[in-house]
Amino acid sequence: MAWSIEISNFSGYAPQWWTGGYLSYGNKNQSSSMLYADVSNPNFLTQGPGLANLTNGTQAAAVTTLIKGILDQAVTSDATYGVGGTELYKISASAVTSDGTWPHTIDKAAVTDEEGEDVALYQGNLYYTYNHSGSVGDIGKYDLSSTFDDDWGSTTPTGFAALQGAVPHPMTVGENDVLYIANGRYVASYDGTTFIPQALDFPSGTIIQDIKWASNRLFISANKSSLTGNNKNQASVYVWDGTTDSWEMEIKLMGTTGGLHVRNGVVFVFYHDITSTGGYKIAYISGSSLVDLANFTGGVPAFYQITDYKDFILWAGGANLFAFGSGDKDAPVKLFLFADGGYSTVGGLSAPFGTTMVASNETTSYKLAKFSGYDLNTTWNSLMFDITGNGRVSKINAVRLNFGALASGARMDWSLVNSQGTTVYSDHISYAKLGGATTAYFPLNGKVTPDFRVELSFANGSATNNVQLRNFKVYGDTD
Repeated sequence: MAWSIEISNFSGYAPQWWTGGYLSYGNKNQSSSMLYADVSNPNFLTQGPGLANLTNGTQAAAVTTLIKGILDQAVTSDATYGVGGTELYKISASAVTSDGTWPHTIDKAAVTDEEGEDVALYQGNLYYTYNHSGSVGDIGKYDLSSTFDDDWGSTTPTGFAALQGAVPHPMTVGENDVLYIANGRYVASYDGTTFIPQALDFPSGTIIQDIKWASNRLFISANKSSLTGNNKNQASVYVWDGTTDSWEMEIKLMGTTGGLHVRNGVVFVFYHDITSTGGYKIAYISGSSLVDLANFTGGVPAFYQITDYKDFILWAGGANLFAFGSGDKDAPVKLFLFADGGYSTVGGLSAPFGTTMVASNETTSYKLAKFSGYDLNTTWNSLMFDITGNGRVSKINAVRLNFGALASGARMDWSLVNSQGTTVYSDHISYAKLGGATTAYFPLNGKVTPDFRVELSFANGSATNNVQLRNFKVYGDTD
């Protein structure tokens, strides 16, 4: 009896992909494992994006710290700002400014160890938060011209005060024209005149992780324990109108929260349930509850590690960048491991000029890079297909691949591997072998196996000319 299996409309991860092994549950176009694969376009699978350092974007030039907060918008023509360590950076679409003014070294008198956290544009000025020695923090101010006031928050505005130290200090600007700052177990506010360091307070032990404004409310993610390691903690997402003495709603969850993200008015929450290896989750707020969307690995992204990419939400899970979304309102949603974050420690993730940029570091190496070209480390493995018959021998007779026209250097290696880890057959498509072809047929002449999965690798391909795989067809029979 003849049979055929076609994998097309390549998708993201299958359910419980993080458990590993030769998985079989899911749709046939889903993946059991992958690395840096681009399935954002349902018409084909290809290599994820590569990274190219910005001009002056390494420790050999201007970037000498791990950049965290990067403003996700252009402030002036081809210019935005980021902060990390002791440095405030001016960034264009292609370069990190390196001159007598930039990077600006944050230097508050009588303290050391300034550590930049976040940047915000408010009422025509740039504000930047940082921690420093003595378990204290502060807010700096730059007038977008020539004046830096590194200790502005603790010395200048009405109600001036230092921030809590050794905690995250994300900022957001509300539609009520108020700047909000996370301040340990408090939300601080500044209305252009008066600074209130404790505009809203939470129970002792609470540490705010992120704040975002949406639907005329401030959303606040916070952890309620200072325990470290693998301990089951309690966390909450609070909703506050920005003015009253207490929050309006609290959504409790078991675990730890991280960054928030607002897309088209919907508030997304990243959190961790330690009871599962795949317990890192993205969810969205619906009424007074969280609705889980997908599970991922690597770690909960911090407030500065989330952005948008082509109608997908993009975030750092450890050293890798995950994507979630559909790319089109009529396409199914998918989760996939999209790109390498650079060095082992990923910092800020942003797209102020349309192209994603990501900061990272490892020991004494630092960089700010942007998506460019294609990654050669891309792999994609299908689910396992059982082809056994009723007491019959299962054979694979042929494979056909359809793909976009190949160009110089393009190559994709493919294999059929069974559940014992044995390679049943392997080959490749490449420009060197096929020229500018768009299809290839491989006779296998009756390879016997009870099951198989498709494994793809682009390690021998090109960072310039990619392979766009449209479908993968396997033909066989049972005798």
